[in-house]
Amino acid sequence: MRFLFAVAPLTAHLYPSVPLAWALQSAGHEVRVACNTSLVGQITATGLTAVGLGEPASPPPPVTEEELDRFTDALGFEAGSDFDQLWRATRFYMVAACKRYHPDGEGRQELVDNLVEAARAWRPDLVIWDPACPAGSVAARECGAASARMMWGPDYFGWVRRRLAERMNDPARPVPAAGAPDPLAATLAPVFGRFGHEFIDELLFGDFTLDPLPSRLPGPAGLRRVPMRWVPYTGAAPAPRWLAEPPGRPRVCLSLGVTGRTVDDSPDARVMAAFEAVADMDVEVVATVNADQLGPDVRVPGNVRICDYLPLTQLMPTCSAVIHHGGFGTFFAAAAHRVPQMIVMEELGSALNSTRYLESRGAGVVLPGDGLTAERVRDGLSALLTDPSYRRGTAAVYADMTAAPGPGEIVPVLERMTAQYRTRS
Repeated sequence: MRFLFAVAPLTAHLYPSVPLAWALQSAGHEVRVACNTSLVGQITATGLTAVGLGEPASPPPPVTEEELDRFTDALGFEAGSDFDQLWRATRFYMVAACKRYHPDGEGRQELVDNLVEAARAWRPDLVIWDPACPAGSVAARECGAASARMMWGPDYFGWVRRRLAERMNDPARPVPAAGAPDPLAATLAPVFGRFGHEFIDELLFGDFTLDPLPSRLPGPAGLRRVPMRWVPYTGAAPAPRWLAEPPGRPRVCLSLGVTGRTVDDSPDARVMAAFEAVADMDVEVVATVNADQLGPDVRVPGNVRICDYLPLTQLMPTCSAVIHHGGFGTFFAAAAHRVPQMIVMEELGSALNSTRYLESRGAGVVLPGDGLTAERVRDGLSALLTDPSYRRGTAAVYADMTAAPGPGEIVPVLERMTAQYRTRS
């Protein structure tokens, strides 16, 4: 069979798909990964075949506050509630993910058109697409392939779709909620409608969803899901010689993720607070941060080793604790090796989900990014290193994580479901 992956041009969206792509390829299937040309080098570095889709002829239209407010008003969460905070932490990126695939000012959409053309020419049996790449759903329809979403985090689209449907179809809701236009449908109409498809659940969700998140992080009800174990892949690089030597004192990883570097090139206050906190502690810190995150004036303590890039799957087996931003790639790289975690919340991203889960299992501590102090980091890190309950919590997270079948185990499932849902003869 032929399997085409379609991903948004972000490392954090590519990497969760790599172990499944390897499993399919190792089972004898043909696998290709389609994305913006900017990610082709990273795709081929994983040992997979890349399909470059080019770059947009011009930047996508910016996400306006008016568009976001339409979503916020339609969702109607109580101000300050957990769901309101979650929506405000993710809304920009969710809408921007769709608008990346909108036609430009001259009506061209290189990414969508090239993906559909590649799918029609290669004729995959199943298109596995990133929720932030909704064009993958269109490509599956256009070539008669089965269609599956591959989650890399919580199901924001499913969550928003269900909430909007409940409110907009409720005659008891006041205007503008009842009968108001669906802002999600309006945002995706230029993507789905480019090839004459209407906004329907089958296009939004695919035939089924591949879900690598533990069942304790449930998605919206009513969707066809295939559970799959999250197998961490964090890139590849030569292992440094010093990493082969057992650390002489507790080793702590400090990581703020790869994607954040592409969004913000200013010094990160969390790095400064962490450095100040560990300067007088009996620990060894490996900080996988770059020059922008450090800034020109930061003082690096003698017990801190700076590594611009080091795959976390190499580093985590040697660590006693990790301090990070809450992204699921880092979260599960640590969970796979039962490393207690400190999450320093950032305003955007998946941290609201990962922090709730981390605390519910007793596997770490959570600190707000706003007003972060060295004292709070020091106290939290000391607790992770000395309180045995956190180790028990990491064992619980590891058990949750490994309860689902691995990528290799679900290959026969995908073969059967692909044959069931593809529409071409």
